[in-house]
Amino acid sequence: MSKKKGKFDLTKLVHDGFVKDGQTLFFVSDPAKNCKVQKQPNGEFKVVTAEGTTTIHAFAQKCLGTEPPDHATRWFRAENGKTLYEVWQSTEEWANAA
Repeated sequence: MSKKKGKFDLTKLVHDGFVKDGQTLFFVSDPAKNCKVQKQPNGEFKVVTAEGTTTIHAFAQKCLGTEPPDHATRWFRAENGKTLYEVWQSTEEWANAA
């Protein structure tokens, strides 16, 4: 598994086409807990839950009931089964290969 190279940036993942505005992300331990990626008025992308707008990290913390033991992106997967962490790391590898 590759090491984290850059800082996680949901907005960059959307702008680069790896994550889509409106895409649903599911908590890996309980798919009933999910969120949607949504563009904010300031142009940034965050996730929207039943409770409101938040960051991936804050939503992971809420779902787990504690600070995530590893990167928060490991706790959410897309419809295709890949975790947000896997998507993020593949973009890092793709950028380094270019």
